[in-house]
Amino acid sequence: MTLEEMFRRIVRAHLALILVCVLVPIAGAAILVAKRQDPTIASIRMQVVAGSPSSATEAEGMNSRVLAVATTPSLLGTALQAANVQRDVDKYATTNVAAQRIGGSSVVELSVSDDDPLAAGRVVVQLANRVALFMNQGDQATFRGTLADLTSQIDDATARRDKLVAQLRGIADVTARADLGVQIQSANQLLSELSGQRAQLVAKNATRDQVVLVSDQPDIRREPSSILPQLALALLLGLVLGLTAATVLETFRPRVNGIRALARMLQAPVLGKSTEDIESLRNTMALAARRQGVDSVVLMGADADDADTVSKLLFSLSGRTHAPKQAKQPAGPDDTGPVFEIDGFTNVRFTGLSAVTPEDEMTAGVVVVSTGTVLLRRLDDLDDVLKAVRWPVLGLVHGPAQRRFGRLR
Repeated sequence: MTLEEMFRRIVRAHLALILVCVLVPIAGAAILVAKRQDPTIASIRMQVVAGSPSSATEAEGMNSRVLAVATTPSLLGTALQAANVQRDVDKYATTNVAAQRIGGSSVVELSVSDDDPLAAGRVVVQLANRVALFMNQGDQATFRGTLADLTSQIDDATARRDKLVAQLRGIADVTARADLGVQIQSANQLLSELSGQRAQLVAKNATRDQVVLVSDQPDIRREPSSILPQLALALLLGLVLGLTAATVLETFRPRVNGIRALARMLQAPVLGKSTEDIESLRNTMALAARRQGVDSVVLMGADADDADTVSKLLFSLSGRTHAPKQAKQPAGPDDTGPVFEIDGFTNVRFTGLSAVTPEDEMTAGVVVVSTGTVLLRRLDDLDDVLKAVRWPVLGLVHGPAQRRFGRLR
């Protein structure tokens, strides 16, 4: 099967079905988009660290951290409650909260989308403040615990050193005093190390990067309309459904699409169209009958829809029992062209299958009338009739296409 034949059988033959499958999803998508209001996006930018990230991986890590904190159900739920907005927290975190880093900088834009512009602005403000507070103070518990542990060790070391100093005052023995002096020196060294560690911890906490909001006022804007992508997706879906349905129908109900394809199947020529001049069509069918040696031409429709065309042709041919005599005479001795005489064609009788007489039965030939589109199972019925009567197929006449769904089939 050629590509042209596939196109004719699947696309052209089922064009109405494909159009319906395409238009229904497009109409549905258009109605849904028209009823749904375009959501609003409210965003606030926050600086995660003071300096620039050393790599794209580090910048992406900052963005991921902000998004992970912002979509935490407990934190997001608190922000929604503070903004006086009732939403499903899990769904809101999945579809309405987003974070995007700005280039290669340490600035991350936290955004919230919502159908209500005012609600989107309130939610993003509350959420951004809580994200910044958590990222700034989330590790303070560890800092305070470490600081308290170092302070306790310093207090213990100080108390031990003071005890050794007190013991030194009451001892007169030189050897014992020297031994206590070594212990006091070790206690002072330990106390110095612990104090240094506490000073470094406090200094590091004081100089660590703080997450700060670039602005406390949200940027509110309308989200770009998604009607074109949705209509394109609906169009693609409709085409896929339509072509699939047409292919399935063509698989279970195969058809011949095209008068030439039908002519190749019947191994007969196309004699003309039913819409052409009736005299020309009559002479062509009569000539084909004479070539096959038959006197009667039986017009048969390939499909039930062709019955009207057959009736119209028989009615037109019934008023043309005598064709005008036309002949081509040789122009001179050098003219060897054939002499075409159609006066004998008046003896050819045109009839339908139901009106065949016993005289016609022995010298009859069949002319099949078809629009060119016919189911293969209908051709089986035609083939059974032809095998039963054993009449030769003289040719085919291309009938007008039948109208379906307001278009020509």
